[in-house]
Amino acid sequence: MFTLEFSSIFLQILQICINSPDNSILRRPRVISVVHRYVVLPIFIYCRFLVFPKFWYSAAFESEEWLDQIEKAFMPGSALVLYIFFNGLIMLIFGLNLVFFRRLLFHPLLNEMASQKMNVSRSRSFCQ
Repeated sequence: MFTLEFSSIFLQILQICINSPDNSILRRPRVISVVHRYVVLPIFIYCRFLVFPKFWYSAAFESEEWLDQIEKAFMPGSALVLYIFFNGLIMLIFGLNLVFFRRLLFHPLLNEMASQKMNVSRSRSFCQ
């Protein structure tokens, strides 16, 4: 779960850049674009789509011993219920990560800033 928190830190940095005052260096479209493309997206993909599934694999297939201990400690069938519940939650988190990734790719403010940047560069080239 540390990987989710680690990628969330960089999502917060992107949010700080987007919500900075208008005259701040962090609010410049170039800075936001660099933070989004070269920092946030790669870390998000690495943490949530490469590291997190390895954690899921470990929890799903390498947990037989402690599931047996849980079943012996509680009642028969409790390990299966816990296994299904835990893996269901991890599947839900992974599905939400897909939704969050799509939202991160097509964020309306980032698209708006990119279009404003394109309009500014076009007007500059037209004036020259």
